[in-house]
Amino acid sequence: MSKLDKLVGKGKEIEIGGIHIDIKPLSVSSLPLLMQIGDESDKEAQAKAMMEVVSRTLKDGVPDATEEEIQNISLEHITKLMEAIMEVNQLDIDKEFLKKVEAKRNVGNPEKTRN
Repeated sequence: MSKLDKLVGKGKEIEIGGIHIDIKPLSVSSLPLLMQIGDESDKEAQAKAMMEVVSRTLKDGVPDATEEEIQNISLEHITKLMEAIMEVNQLDIDKEFLKKVEAKRNVGNPEKTRN
């Protein structure tokens, strides 16, 4: 291995829904996705990029996870997952975007909307 191996970021283990997942940092190949996440002008592209970042991160941390399993993860876990991904990659997270996701998740659940 070359000396560039020292530039690979450190991961973090988190617990979500009672399971432990190793969240590993994204690589340079993910830069286009991160730029799309930051693009406020195209919300659909932003959401798709975020889904792809989550998918890549989970496939890296849970290699035997299937695409179907990843797509079926409940939205209740997305906020914590995205926060961990952004923290591991030392990026700022759009708290307003996460609040919107959380609000949509809580629609129809009066217990959650009171908090």
